[in-house]
Amino acid sequence: MRRSSLVASLIAVLAAPFLLLPTASAASELVVGLIASRALGPGAAQTLVGTAWAAEVRGAGGVFGVPVRLLVADDGGDPRRAVELAEGQIANGALALVCCTTPAASRAVAAAAEAAGVTLLAPTPFEPASLPSYWAFSLAPSDTDALAAIVADAYRKGRSSLALLAPDLPLTATAHDQLVALGAIVGIRLVADERYAAGQNELRPEALLVASTRPGAVVVWGFADDLENAASALRHRGYEGDVYGRSQPFFPGGEPPAGARVADMLVAAPPAAALAAGAAASFTLADSEAVGPCTAAALTDTARLSAVPGAMRNALVTAPVLAGLDLLRSAFEQVLALQIPTSDAGVLRQAVRDALVGLPPTCTGAGSLDLEDGRTSAVQPRGLALVAVPQTGLTTR
Repeated sequence: MRRSSLVASLIAVLAAPFLLLPTASAASELVVGLIASRALGPGAAQTLVGTAWAAEVRGAGGVFGVPVRLLVADDGGDPRRAVELAEGQIANGALALVCCTTPAASRAVAAAAEAAGVTLLAPTPFEPASLPSYWAFSLAPSDTDALAAIVADAYRKGRSSLALLAPDLPLTATAHDQLVALGAIVGIRLVADERYAAGQNELRPEALLVASTRPGAVVVWGFADDLENAASALRHRGYEGDVYGRSQPFFPGGEPPAGARVADMLVAAPPAAALAAGAAASFTLADSEAVGPCTAAALTDTARLSAVPGAMRNALVTAPVLAGLDLLRSAFEQVLALQIPTSDAGVLRQAVRDALVGLPPTCTGAGSLDLEDGRTSAVQPRGLALVAVPQTGLTTR
């Protein structure tokens, strides 16, 4: 069961006097593993964000005086190598892992983290399929998170209807069901659902049929080429309303949608990525309505990311790395305050995981994050921003 913030506060107050006592049971150091793909621009930036965070913590004297050691590794873009590195970091005392640059590597390491009993905070989305989601958490929006943010944005704008244009795939069927369910909560109807054969490039009749229903906005789903083809077909058929796209194709690991072909498409993303996209498009997104309720935290984290080469260009995956490391620092503070015995590494890792789950919802540059039992995604859709994709796209290629 999640501890209430009141109970957590009482525990912190009661534990405070003991911080002045000798800490024989406290850890001699706190070890965190960070794995990224340095060959990819986003991965190199993730690594630099991690090392900058470690320097920041070291400059502050560690956590309650206990040093933090960051183990940094490069998986070379190979999920199997990422698993080997994760297992090595766990063997070297890592209490938690922050990994990886691509969803494929995050998925592979999630299985290793579950087997080893070590918390994974992934800066990319991953679908666990049959994987139990006890130790592995994603700090990036899942499809469900993105759809919830899309419906909320449409509602804020007074849209009464949506349409869906996507390939005939299982993920589209799931998106349809979720749009209907989410829309019913706020009174938004799904007035059209046009599906086409996977791999189809020419969407003339489908796009025309969708546009003819005059929906308040259109949701296009699928993979990178699906987003490109659907957005282009709608514009060529004269549709001028909002077009919402799936977030996952923009994450590293494949060829992302061409920015020019999906320019102005709205994508659910971390608020720090919204600020970065706004800067790239030469306009400001600093008001709370555009960036969301986590604007203040996003501005703070954006300032920290701006000091790291390449981090703002890749805020989609660097903001979750910074957020994950900050969450771990908060969890370490709770574990040290309670003076958890460290003779058993498994006990300490469990304590770190429990402390993370016990934290209240936290605003970060990655949005509002809340780790919960039984839920892989730690993202709260209300903390996401809807980013208008600039010509350059959301990540470097």
